[in-house]
Amino acid sequence: MAATRTLLIRDGYDQVTIEAVAREAGVSRPTVYRRWPSKAHVVFDAAFHRGDSIGILSSTGDFASDLHRFLHAVMAFWREPVVYAAALGILAERHRDPRLRIRAQQLLDETTQARFTALVRDGIDEGVVAADMDAERLYDTLVGSAFYAVHVRDLTDVTDVDAFVTHLCSLALRGATTRDEDPR
Repeated sequence: MAATRTLLIRDGYDQVTIEAVAREAGVSRPTVYRRWPSKAHVVFDAAFHRGDSIGILSSTGDFASDLHRFLHAVMAFWREPVVYAAALGILAERHRDPRLRIRAQQLLDETTQARFTALVRDGIDEGVVAADMDAERLYDTLVGSAFYAVHVRDLTDVTDVDAFVTHLCSLALRGATTRDEDPR
């Protein structure tokens, strides 16, 4: 995995090949192919399977703070050099490779999205999130906005990231929270 991460950061997704991974790792190509069927699979494992980095999704009892921490974690994830180098290539590859598509979806559904949904349920229980809030749509909105900000707008400056997170949290909270009275 270290060899693939090094290549991704140094050379970019397009330049990573099974041969280059084998050479960097000091093994033969067949050794790499025995474990991974394609470049996309070895890159996916190198970039996205590094243990549980989702601990940030534990509830503190303060939904606004939890949402802010979640968004900071998502932005940090997309900005991490190996993930940044791999993300767009993997996104394209998963449309061509059904097994990779399933693995990527399971990673999201079984970890991050499920834990985010629990945070939203806690916010509902706290009485600060509307009972009919669609946690999946909120998740898509936040993660998609963060992905777009990093990979399309190239938002990487820490000050800009902090401002983005604060603004997106504000937008989400206004749309997600209960309303006691008409704000006018």
